Amino acid sequence: MIQTILNKRRRRLRITVPALARMSGVPTATVRQLLVDPTGVRFEHVVAVGRVLGLDLATARRVSVNRVLRDRALAKARYVARFVQGTQGLEAAAVDPAGYERIIEVAAQALLAGNKRKLWDED
Repeated sequence: MIQTILNKRRRRLRITVPALARMSGVPTATVRQLLVDPTGVRFEHVVAVGRVLGLDLATARRVSVNRVLRDRALAKARYVARFVQGTQGLEAAAVDPAGYERIIEVAAQALLAGNKRKLWDED
């Protein structure tokens, strides 16, 4: 039952097993086992994987797929903006906080419009 929920959610988010393992901190083999038969997997691993997928297994709360994708796109956009700011010297170019937020918003929209698997690639 839980493996069906986790697999469906993983497919809807278009996240690969290796990316899910990396983001949850759970070994890849354990994630694969969890998605097939979770009976031998420690509960803390199930919770960690569920958290990445937007599922809180302790409270049975589920975050919408769109919200999980949007949060991930914003996190990745912030990472890219910080990286660009550091390497290109945007601070010296006097980008104000509102401009910086616009950069993040545009980058997040571009990420959401593209291939969803890119959201889960390593930063």
